[in-house]
Amino acid sequence: MDLPPILIALGARVRTVGPIGERSIDMADLITGYYQLAIARDELIVEVHVPAQPANVFTSYAKYAALSADDWPSVGVAVWCRAAGGRIADARVAVSAATDRPMRLSGAEATLAGAEATEAAFARAGDAAAQEVEPLADIRGSAAYKREMVRVYVRRALASALHPLSRLAR
Repeated sequence: MDLPPILIALGARVRTVGPIGERSIDMADLITGYYQLAIARDELIVEVHVPAQPANVFTSYAKYAALSADDWPSVGVAVWCRAAGGRIADARVAVSAATDRPMRLSGAEATLAGAEATEAAFARAGDAAAQEVEPLADIRGSAAYKREMVRVYVRRALASALHPLSRLAR
């Protein structure tokens, strides 16, 4: 399982300790690049704090591994959506593996705010994610291929997370 996008979607923070003291870092800011962290060489991560989630939150994680199910994924997508009044009140969409670092996709999130949980809304979010993401080509796929997988897996993760809510929207 690819933990960083899940932790980003859940709003997690890490606590570090080093010679200059303690710091709290938002999980979305922890990984700054390919194998690069926002911590000093003499700091240690001593805690990962995942806050309690509010009511009416739906989450899902979906990944695609091109070589085998046990391989590092070509793309990993985590979604977090809070529902209110039968609609998506707030959303977080995080992607990893296809990019140089796990990150939230604010364009995809914006398309979901206030939307009904429908396949059309999920497709719009997938399209926005594909436009926003800057995938890296590697042995697991070309940049164009990974961009398309981001589109597909954002849609799939949303459908999985919001399945109970989407039945109400029909």
